[in-house]
Amino acid sequence: MFDVVIVEDEELERRALRKILEEKHDGVRVVGEARNGAEAVRLIETTHIDLMLVDIRIPRPNGLEIIQIIRDRGLPTRVIILTAYDHFDIMKEAIHLKADNFLLKPIRTAELLSAVTACIGDAAPRQEQEARKATDEFARLADENRYRDCLSMARSHLQDIFGTEGAPLHRAVRDLFDALTDSLQSRGLEVTPELAGSIRHLLDQNLDIQSHFQVQELAFQVVDQLFQVKGQGGARTSDHVQDVLNFIERNLHKRVTLEGAANFAHISPCYLSRLFRKEMDATFVSYIREQRITRAKELLGGSDLPIGNVALDLSFSDANYFCKAFKKEVGLSPTEYRRKLKDPKARLAN
Repeated sequence: MFDVVIVEDEELERRALRKILEEKHDGVRVVGEARNGAEAVRLIETTHIDLMLVDIRIPRPNGLEIIQIIRDRGLPTRVIILTAYDHFDIMKEAIHLKADNFLLKPIRTAELLSAVTACIGDAAPRQEQEARKATDEFARLADENRYRDCLSMARSHLQDIFGTEGAPLHRAVRDLFDALTDSLQSRGLEVTPELAGSIRHLLDQNLDIQSHFQVQELAFQVVDQLFQVKGQGGARTSDHVQDVLNFIERNLHKRVTLEGAANFAHISPCYLSRLFRKEMDATFVSYIREQRITRAKELLGGSDLPIGNVALDLSFSDANYFCKAFKKEVGLSPTEYRRKLKDPKARLAN
């Protein structure tokens, strides 16, 4: 199913376009309408859009400016231009902006359906291939019993989804859960009714950057089921340290303590402390600190998440404490570290 947005200032035109698509094309669904450019920009920022039908003469930003915004953000949205003017200059600009089609008003039903079908036909194989790739990768990691790598992959997807300012969230989050649940089904497993209900409830909400932690927890719960994990600890093995490493990876966004990890592994904190140091050549506390700083570096370098959100994602009590801890370990504040990564000259100088 492909998500369509209609951008048209004439209400009767919008209604007619929606009616045609909803009654005569079963491959699309209209997920939004905009009467002007400002409303269209809000939809771009909050909604996944596979295809946009946009009138050139809407109140500013006009249709061509809306297409420019889509292209500047690198979004894969297909665009069909609607206009009552068969002007060479408009067509030239539309070609420059890589519009997918150009329909003259009054728009005939057959022409509209043909243009929409052509856009869907071009985009479908690519989207299906991307979805299949994610599903297969989750299933492969599960087959190889690589629990921590599977968590890392889910976290990486979430970083891409929530880490880019202005990126549409709802469809991307839905696609992630589809990939995870499809991986479950490929192994003959099903999401529990309770978790499925939680996911449906989540997807019924308006998602924003603050939804990151809720989405991550539910995604991790699906990964747990993919590995048929009991509780929240990760793939069960006879090796206590491996159990604890899985526990840490699974709960790094929470406050991980020696006592909590020991309780999970069903051993005493004292015994875990000695065992962990022997096998990992590091204390439990220093390992946690190292993992949090490593994760912080990934978030700072690979996303636009605010510093406060990075701190929350790593269970620091507040942003100031996180900044002090980060600078103590790295020698730079989080802001300085992010700036250095994004400045090629600074990287070359080092």
